[in-house]
Amino acid sequence: MRNIYLFDSSVDYQHGLDFGVPTDVFPLRVYVDEREYIDKVTITDEEFYNFALSSAKIGTSQPNLEMLREKLARYSKEYDNVYVVTISQKLSGTNDTVSAIIQNDNLKNVTVLDSKSGSVKTTYVLYKVINAAENGLKVNQNIVNGFVRDSLLVFTVSSLEYLERGGRIGRAKALIGKLLRIKPILSTDDDGYTTSLGMERTHDGCINKMRALTKNFIEKIENPIIIGGYGVSSMKQYLDKLLKGFKVHSVVRIGPAISAHVGPEVFGLVVGRGF
Repeated sequence: MRNIYLFDSSVDYQHGLDFGVPTDVFPLRVYVDEREYIDKVTITDEEFYNFALSSAKIGTSQPNLEMLREKLARYSKEYDNVYVVTISQKLSGTNDTVSAIIQNDNLKNVTVLDSKSGSVKTTYVLYKVINAAENGLKVNQNIVNGFVRDSLLVFTVSSLEYLERGGRIGRAKALIGKLLRIKPILSTDDDGYTTSLGMERTHDGCINKMRALTKNFIEKIENPIIIGGYGVSSMKQYLDKLLKGFKVHSVVRIGPAISAHVGPEVFGLVVGRGF
């Protein structure tokens, strides 16, 4: 069986990485002061971080509809199975859009899979999907839900401003956090919503709490692997502290599609059952 794996640009991985199987990405769109850019194509991570830190108005949008429809139709004809891994349905309409195209165009060999997360956890889910499908398993959403449950995302941000803009936390909570200089420890739950795991006043406090959560999760699974991620370069030092002593699969930059919602000053990891 010939499979191809499509995913949106919320998947963060090392530039130039070869997954060892046919893949393609459909980039999300990002906006800076109402100017449209193609995520990771016409704007780099660093350019986007600089815009965000300069207080530019930033946002995101789904992939170009016609590009998405063309790719799905073409790959449906060229491959036996087309697997499409998307950012959480609770964070973006991309999954719903792909599902609608599949139904309207009767693409019976195309399967859309909700990662129930974004960035490094979606990357982890993508790896698991590839491994399962290449070993002969017909992957569906129930199987992906198992991958989600067998992994934990923990991350923190320096400012609650971006989460407030996106409606993921209330204005009052954001104001209190700003006044008290509180930094949240965040995750995504099994349904794909952003959720809080606690708060600390310093990056070191966040790191200690995140390491404890990670160690506790590792005790529950076999052959754990970790993918770390960070945004603007100043966050790399904190990520290094977070990852110290753990077996790390890879470290990636958190790109514009995710940074637009959580801010560029972000770092964290996903830990999950190995693939």
